[in-house]
Amino acid sequence: MRGRDGSPPRNALNQWWDAPELIGGASTMMGTGVHVVDLMRFVLGQEITEVTAVTDGQTAEKPLEQIACLTLRFSGGTLGQVTASRLLPDSRNDFRLYGILGRFEGHHSLWEARTGRFETVSETVNETSEYPEELLPNYVAEIEDFQQAVASDREPAATGVDGLRVVEVTIAMIESARTGRSVKPQRTEL
Repeated sequence: MRGRDGSPPRNALNQWWDAPELIGGASTMMGTGVHVVDLMRFVLGQEITEVTAVTDGQTAEKPLEQIACLTLRFSGGTLGQVTASRLLPDSRNDFRLYGILGRFEGHHSLWEARTGRFETVSETVNETSEYPEELLPNYVAEIEDFQQAVASDREPAATGVDGLRVVEVTIAMIESARTGRSVKPQRTEL
């Protein structure tokens, strides 16, 4: 039997996803939201300076959320929105980036056809690229890049600082959901 989001059922080794004290106080924000936030940081090349999170959780009665709506302010003035959910029947890993001249979007189906699509639409470009889903291609690419970075003595594409920044933003997302206020991530100076 699949989960409400179409995912495989949890076995004894991954039931920690449902334990607030083990997962860090957030569910869907930790499961999918952090990846979208990280992608937005990467695509925009900007840091997140403020977070507002509204969820159906982070309360004494319901410590973990199943849906989260996030509004992000970036260092360059860009505003971003993220909806992360395990409840929506059409939950997918989609993103859209709108600019003054057009949009760029990506669609990825996790549990259905296991396919993806990137689309660019503007006055001068209208292009769609479809790709078949491979098993864990992003993880394989990350590991290969890390191995190459170590071998050639260079920084990997995803650095420890990137990991630190997404943790700082995630802490701000959880605090915002708990308090009902906008929160500025506390940045660690390096």
